Amino acid sequence: MKKAVFQKPKLSAHREKLRAEQIPADPETLRGVDMESGDLRFTSGMQLSTDDAVFTDCTFAEMDLSGASFVDTVFERCDFSNVKGGHADLLRCEFRNCKLTGANFDHSVVKHVRFEECDARYSGFSFSKLQAVQLADSQFSESDFYECVLKDVKLTRTQLENANFRETDLAGVNLAGCTFERLEVTPSKISACTVSKEQAIGFARMFGLLIHEES
Repeated sequence: MKKAVFQKPKLSAHREKLRAEQIPADPETLRGVDMESGDLRFTSGMQLSTDDAVFTDCTFAEMDLSGASFVDTVFERCDFSNVKGGHADLLRCEFRNCKLTGANFDHSVVKHVRFEECDARYSGFSFSKLQAVQLADSQFSESDFYECVLKDVKLTRTQLENANFRETDLAGVNLAGCTFERLEVTPSKISACTVSKEQAIGFARMFGLLIHEES
């Protein structure tokens, strides 16, 4: 099966500078905007949608982003700590150097999304569909990917210590470039998953296999 070609956010050449206080109390889609150092927590619980937008040094921490829709959007150095983002739709987005510790995106659709140099420890993506997603130079330890659908997911230099992939089919996923000593997986769903020699030994020990040490 042919792999999906990763699509970057489609951004217009000219976007409107927007301040947080200019956002209406019940905003429709924030389209064609560029915001710096904005605090969007006052929109918590609203159906927040963005399209053709860039957010830099903005705060979304603790927000209720349930059902949010982010399309063709870049987030740089933004804080998404402990957001409740279940049932969200993310399409052609980039998270650069963002804080997503404790962020919850369970039951979401995440397509053509890149997380680069992000701290996403304890984040949750359970029951989500991830397609053409890239995790690069990021921290996803203790994160939860329980019963996800993964398609064309690329992991590069990512910390995954004790991340939960139980009931998630890892066929076609390359973990060799990731760092972890322990990973929660379902044994029947790791066939055709690529791992390093050291990781293979760790999995063998996890599943109770006895490893013969050569003299």
